[in-house]
Amino acid sequence: MAVSKAKKLLDDLRRAVGRLQEALEAEPTQLNKDATIQRFEFTFELAWKLMQAVVEAEAIEAFGPKNAIRRAAQVGLVNDPEEWFKFLKARNLTTHVYDQGTADMIYEQAKRFPETIEALMGKAEEALV
Repeated sequence: MAVSKAKKLLDDLRRAVGRLQEALEAEPTQLNKDATIQRFEFTFELAWKLMQAVVEAEAIEAFGPKNAIRRAAQVGLVNDPEEWFKFLKARNLTTHVYDQGTADMIYEQAKRFPETIEALMGKAEEALV
């Protein structure tokens, strides 16, 4: 059950990353930045839930995003948990996009996210074989 859930999350994450990439490639108008931040938010949600599902497939419990990131690092799914914690902080700030400085910071984080996500998806795919 956990493996099939993880595979579905991986497929969903691949689609979400494509949508995030699409937003990042658009001209950085305020509207496109807002869309990018929204796409970053749901892509991050899928990423940590994928981490949780993969570690649970290894019979390791993981509750919440911080715990899932820590457990994913323990099993080698992510290399740098501190980088993921920065993305988590940015995701937690997405409710404050009315503040231009916060929105700009999240947008900059979102630009760095696809590369990190690609590494996660590759390792998750290996773990789910």
